[in-house]
Amino acid sequence: MGSSSRRPTLADVAAKAGTSTAVVSYVVNNGPRAVAPATRERVEKAIEELGYRRNPIAGALSAGRSNLVGLIVPDTANGFFGELSRCFEAEGRKRGFLTMLGNTGYDGEISAHYISGFSDLRARGIFTMSVAQGDEIPADVPFVFIHSVPEGVTAPSVRFDDHAGAKLAVEHLIGHGFTDILCLAGTHAGDPASLRVQGWEQAMTEAGLPTEGRVYRSSFDRVQVEADVREILEGGDWPEAIFATTDEQALAVLRAAAAVGARIPEDLALVGFDGIREALLGRVRLTTVRVPMERLAERAFDMLEEIGTASQAGGDAPGPQGAHLVFAGELVVGETCGCPIPEAAAS
Repeated sequence: MGSSSRRPTLADVAAKAGTSTAVVSYVVNNGPRAVAPATRERVEKAIEELGYRRNPIAGALSAGRSNLVGLIVPDTANGFFGELSRCFEAEGRKRGFLTMLGNTGYDGEISAHYISGFSDLRARGIFTMSVAQGDEIPADVPFVFIHSVPEGVTAPSVRFDDHAGAKLAVEHLIGHGFTDILCLAGTHAGDPASLRVQGWEQAMTEAGLPTEGRVYRSSFDRVQVEADVREILEGGDWPEAIFATTDEQALAVLRAAAAVGARIPEDLALVGFDGIREALLGRVRLTTVRVPMERLAERAFDMLEEIGTASQAGGDAPGPQGAHLVFAGELVVGETCGCPIPEAAAS
């Protein structure tokens, strides 16, 4: 090959071994036809000398299958989606899959573009964290919703109990005696944050506390949230506490509060949701609802394999179609809600 950087092909190996590309393919793929020992030896020697590497994706596609899985997320720049994506990539590696990642920016058309592209590549399955409509789900690729589930779809899903987790967090604030608790929400209808708003509302209503005018909608982008919250705080009418529907938003509240001189939790208590590393291990540790990301990824891949097994058994075989797994979160007490921090945790 000299100094050329071109990747050697089956044709190059065949020419060097003095045989056909079909025979080389039989050697590389160990079938489907037998190859005479002497011919196999020549082909293997040519492969070694040329440094030929089999393309596993091309081989899988030609066989009508693939070791690829598609993962569609709103934005990996967001700490939560970045960490959850890493959990899926790690779980996929354990199972011999390559994970293809697509960021949608909360755009339905981009989500549909990735779904179509992954389907064309004959992916083993597609996971989506973005809200996609039911008619976008390909019929020929196993499909699992994660984190958010559009209404009315029958595809299986694995998600967190956002409503119950939010209710738990707000009840914790109410337990501190706070009665004016602002809910910092997102702008997207039907997403998990909307369920968290409902959990906030239920906790407040059950405690006889007002909710009207106490939901503030902002972005999930930390920079934008900081600007929005700073504007609220600069008005001087501070709530007693804020329940942020994501840790990204809660971390933005910390920065906005510091900018206007509001002390947390002395002047403004704060609770988040997700349990990302920065929230749990940062300089100021958030009180937040931690969700089991690794467990969700593990069960999502289990569900994908169950779909594949059911499909191989025949169209009438029972499978997880319509199955929905829900994981509960855990309240982790940090330094932002007003609880005394045990010495062991503070050290």
